[in-house]
Amino acid sequence: MAIKQVRDPYLSIWQSAVDEVAAKRAISTNVLAVGGVPPRIRRPDPLSNPMVNAATQIVVAADKKSSPQSPGVQSVSAPPLNVNLQTLGVQEVVNHCGGLATNELKSIADLFKSGDSQKISAYWNALRAKMSSCDPGWTEALAKYFEYYKVAHGSIPYRNYKALDWFIYDRLPQDRDTARIAIIGDWGTGQPEAQNILKQIARKSPDCVIHLGDVYYSGTDFEMQNYFYNYWTDILDLHNNPQRSTFTLAGNHDMYSGGAPYYRLVDQLNQGASYFCLRNKNWQFLAMDTGYHDHDLTGNMPPTYLQDSEIAWLEHKVQNAQGRKTVLLSHHQLFSAFEGFEGGPVNKHLADNLKNVLPATTMWLWGHEHNQCIFEKYAGVYGRCIGHGAVPVGSDENLNISFSDVPLKKVTLGTTGLFYNHGYVIMDLNGPEAVVSYYQDTDENKPMFQEKIAADGSVSDVK
Repeated sequence: MAIKQVRDPYLSIWQSAVDEVAAKRAISTNVLAVGGVPPRIRRPDPLSNPMVNAATQIVVAADKKSSPQSPGVQSVSAPPLNVNLQTLGVQEVVNHCGGLATNELKSIADLFKSGDSQKISAYWNALRAKMSSCDPGWTEALAKYFEYYKVAHGSIPYRNYKALDWFIYDRLPQDRDTARIAIIGDWGTGQPEAQNILKQIARKSPDCVIHLGDVYYSGTDFEMQNYFYNYWTDILDLHNNPQRSTFTLAGNHDMYSGGAPYYRLVDQLNQGASYFCLRNKNWQFLAMDTGYHDHDLTGNMPPTYLQDSEIAWLEHKVQNAQGRKTVLLSHHQLFSAFEGFEGGPVNKHLADNLKNVLPATTMWLWGHEHNQCIFEKYAGVYGRCIGHGAVPVGSDENLNISFSDVPLKKVTLGTTGLFYNHGYVIMDLNGPEAVVSYYQDTDENKPMFQEKIAADGSVSDVK
């Protein structure tokens, strides 16, 4: 299954709407049982489901045409209305109707801005007539899009602390110096590949599992519950292993539908906020919310950055580390060899936000780019991109390096022929030292790469 996602929030919401309608239509037969628990909804196959297939093709094409100044909702070309559908094949009809529906996204955006209930009512009546020869599922998806679009334009319910000692969790074993932490990025697709990755992690019996964010396509309640929470709790057996703690960070896709579904999810995981400190007596993992300021791609916002209150909270943890080593976690990257930030490889906004934190940081793991990158020390930190948790990346996709001065280790993912492998990280803590192991889903027993963090904070390859 080749799920395709884009970073345009409006097109992502449209993908969510179409996916939800398609999944609910197939709910009686398109289910999957995991470990003997009640059946779970399976994400429709983007290749074999006609509606999802059409929406995917149209969205990907629209995203390629769009720019930050011209979001995808404005860049979809209207197909002709006077087409004799009886002359077309089944998928051609679906593609045509999908194009008609997608072209309505701009009208819905304008209607929402007008807030005129009479105009909205007249629009839906005209829409039903326009789409009358098409599958009514497209009109249903547009109604769902309107619902999500409206919610997405509300205020994200970001949670501020009331005291600087809030959101600190001593959920690592406190009676021993050892702990095993599993970290995975961009996992929330709900597809078999994602389930397989998590099953491998579960078999390694981690004390804690951390997801670096992004539940696709736009973090709706339907997606959060069916494509993340249900599989997450079933596969990790959280109902029978309450001692196993888990967390999920805020990615940009998690905020596209307004963020409320994400916060309902973190409440289910007993995670108080979108940022937190997980610690034992030797280590602290500081998770940040970089998704809050990356949900609007209109071109009016700089690369993502942190809330001032969160910066103060992070600095407080470093100042009161009491000898603990600090590992940073986020969805977004500080720097990239592939993507640019206002013309350079470093997100200077994040770097400035963390100028008092980076000197004390041992390592920083992030996702966002669907790749695995092990960097030499750069911009003052050992950066690790592990966004290869579940989203398929074709082996023929262009992964050319744009910034050759960003030092990459020669540790590259293998391929299955069509796609790059997925993977995850296991960090084994042993007192003030740690071994970081990088696994591909093609071999869960032998890590493709390992490195050691010494007691003095130095990082070296394990030969």
